[in-house]
Amino acid sequence: MAETIWILDDDAELGALLLSQFAQRGWAARHLSHPRELELALDQAQPDLLVLDELLPEQRGTDVLARLRRGLPHLPVLMLSALGGPRDRVAGLEAGANDYLGKPFLFRELQLRVEQLLKPAQISRLGAQAWQVGELQFQPQQLWLGHPQGAGLDLSRGDVALLQLLCSRAGEVVSRQDLGQASGSLVDVEQSRSIDVRLSRLRRLLAELEPELNVIETVRGRGYRLVAPVRRLQPGGDPGS
Repeated sequence: MAETIWILDDDAELGALLLSQFAQRGWAARHLSHPRELELALDQAQPDLLVLDELLPEQRGTDVLARLRRGLPHLPVLMLSALGGPRDRVAGLEAGANDYLGKPFLFRELQLRVEQLLKPAQISRLGAQAWQVGELQFQPQQLWLGHPQGAGLDLSRGDVALLQLLCSRAGEVVSRQDLGQASGSLVDVEQSRSIDVRLSRLRRLLAELEPELNVIETVRGRGYRLVAPVRRLQPGGDPGS
């Protein structure tokens, strides 16, 4: 599976250039031009890395990053900026950037920095813990849910983040706020229906595999609860304690 890189930069020409260059490296890239576009995109998926411009419409990239870090503390972020002085670099790193590159830059240097940020394990933030959910196996690192020897479905990273949290707290009520933070949502989940929409999607996916299995229960006014039998899986897929 190709690594996904999102670019948040209002420079359309630079965005198009980076899309082309990243595609040549085999990376799946997406260009966003406004912070609001990033918020909406993160309600549907998560990238492996974010390239973030500092000088954005209406706000600074460091402000976007500070909010982002509350929900996605481990997402690799490379900041780009025409402000390349020492104090600017320090401000970007203090806001939570993993790396900082001044403009103009050589694409080769950007490529090398991106490769370094992707190295620590492309899906390490999803964790290695696999789960048995009813008769289904849930493999977060493979972004997969299905029957051990049968049909399965590829999941989005947002699906994985939600199901992982529900599995780790099986039988407990998980608040919409906690689910929003796990999925990386930057919107106020108490004021939006994004989590409800994503949980409905996850329910549909589970129903495709196990129509009779009641997996996720809505607890009115409180959140959601995983009610299907859940067991941890040892490496190799064997049930654990």
